[in-house]
Amino acid sequence: MNTSGAMQPSAESAAAALRGARAAQTAARRPQVVPGWYPATHGLLLAAGFTGFGAARMWPQWQGWFLATAMLCSVGFLAVTWIMMRSSGIAPWFDRRERGASWRSWGSPLVPFVAGLLLAIPYGTAGWFLGFGVVAGAGSWVGAARRRARALESS
Repeated sequence: MNTSGAMQPSAESAAAALRGARAAQTAARRPQVVPGWYPATHGLLLAAGFTGFGAARMWPQWQGWFLATAMLCSVGFLAVTWIMMRSSGIAPWFDRRERGASWRSWGSPLVPFVAGLLLAIPYGTAGWFLGFGVVAGAGSWVGAARRRARALESS
């Protein structure tokens, strides 16, 4: 026991914990190559989900179909994202290797919102969903493809 009354770990358990931490650190540094289908699937599901919500407001006679499709695409988008993040073992938010491109890390998520706002002026909420969906989907596709290409060239 130490002065706080807690048991100190044995040398074997400390060594095992250290090995586990080093393995996790190595895995986090090594870029994970995602399958070729991921960038397109991720981008298209995101775009289809949001544009479906917008289209439901524009064409009320098809609203049920658009909403059902948009919900399925949104759930599919979340499922694909979760599957890929879980299989990689880590969930990166910003790529720490790109030091000079911090404006891209913080500014690029705003682009879909601005596109949505620009389309919201003439078309209202439906325009916002359409603009956001298309631009966010395209951005997601391009970003995932870039990360995949970087991981392929470094592996």
